[in-house]
Amino acid sequence: MKPCNQRYGFTLVEVLLTVVIIAMIASFLFLAVTHAIQSKENAQAASKLRTAVMAFTLYRSEMGSYPADKNPGQIPPEISDYFSEFNIDDWWSSPTELGGGWDWDNGYHFQYSVSISAPTKSIDQMTDFDKLVDDGNLSTGKFRKVGSQYHYIIEQ
Repeated sequence: MKPCNQRYGFTLVEVLLTVVIIAMIASFLFLAVTHAIQSKENAQAASKLRTAVMAFTLYRSEMGSYPADKNPGQIPPEISDYFSEFNIDDWWSSPTELGGGWDWDNGYHFQYSVSISAPTKSIDQMTDFDKLVDDGNLSTGKFRKVGSQYHYIIEQ
């Protein structure tokens, strides 16, 4: 007769080891997906920011000066033709991909700037956004944090 040493099933250690490995894989996957989402948000917001700056700069080159900032958070009426050329009317009044809203600032903190008011994303994500559009430092360069706003300076 043969002794019966066959085991059926898994030991507690094997099950725990499997759970730990699955948890580690899930956490890496979560971090990768989170980073991909943030990168997408930053890229979309950077594209829109560049488009807005281009529209305001084009307006200035044709009209000789930038438009006045009459209504915070709204497109100056005299520039709406330039914005429609770039489809900015569709997204300017909507929240940005970074949270908060778009604004044209004339003489607020800087002479002229396009700003993002009160974004809801972390300072780390805003710094990554700054790396896309400027120097990666929120206190220097063209893209700066002032209070709860982030300004892309067109003219200081």
